[in-house]
Amino acid sequence: MKRSRKITFSTRYLSSAILALAIVPPIFCQSQNEAQVFAPGVISTGHEAGITFTPDGKTLYFARRVDRKQPAHIYRSHSVEGVWQAPQEVLLGGDTWFDLDPCISPDGNRLFFVSSRSRDGVTANKVTMHLWVADRNGVEWGTPKWVDNVNSESKDGTPTVTRDGTLYLFSDRKDGPNKDSIYESKLVSGKYTTPVLLPPPINSGTSDTSPFISPNGKVLLFYSTRSGGLGDADIYVSFRKHGKWSEPFNLGPVVNSSVEEDNPVVSPDGKQLFFGRNGTLYVVPVAAVPALKKANFR
Repeated sequence: MKRSRKITFSTRYLSSAILALAIVPPIFCQSQNEAQVFAPGVISTGHEAGITFTPDGKTLYFARRVDRKQPAHIYRSHSVEGVWQAPQEVLLGGDTWFDLDPCISPDGNRLFFVSSRSRDGVTANKVTMHLWVADRNGVEWGTPKWVDNVNSESKDGTPTVTRDGTLYLFSDRKDGPNKDSIYESKLVSGKYTTPVLLPPPINSGTSDTSPFISPNGKVLLFYSTRSGGLGDADIYVSFRKHGKWSEPFNLGPVVNSSVEEDNPVVSPDGKQLFFGRNGTLYVVPVAAVPALKKANFR
């Protein structure tokens, strides 16, 4: 996918994701008009990736690799009076595989994520990554299930869903390793359709990765190695108009830099943009990013 970073695994996507790293609670205040490290030392420690929030913004999920010799797992933190508490690991069925890229559905009832577990759900898969989903069971999550008809024999990652259940993801199923592209899968009668490759200008033929779709399905964020960026990989935005996606806009120097930026996510209230850089989570007000000022993320 992108240039590999510090951790070696079966795919460059995994290497990037586990070192990279959302709605922020209403009580969170981000007044600066430049990107800031998000919750340093508590959430952002230099080993996080793939953040998501419950609809009320008071609970967040992310992936963390505490020990380089151990797989990454998904953690959860709650906001108490505006302060993010020490994260706790979310138990999703095993410690021998990587679990990454959590995504809470807009209604808060489903947890999508990416895992290196095998399809049987009980053994580790050292080859690639696929999409799984767990349904809410009270305050916890039920047994994760393989996402039927969406996963491929290749790498599949970064699930993100709209309010009507439409699923976006990236995969290298078409062009091979490090040639990731973004796909869309519709939810029809409770089942997902075979993912469809999004056409240009979304997919550029380089590596277009880790999408975030707004709940209304009108705004798509992703990161890409396409030419004309500021660094190794930059974050872009495209808007759906009259059923078609616009030419992607580079988010510019407020977000992008000479290194890789990745895994963009917008808070459920549409006011904060989160993204990863060098394994650290950053946050910046949407209003501070010119390309996003008129975006409707709700």
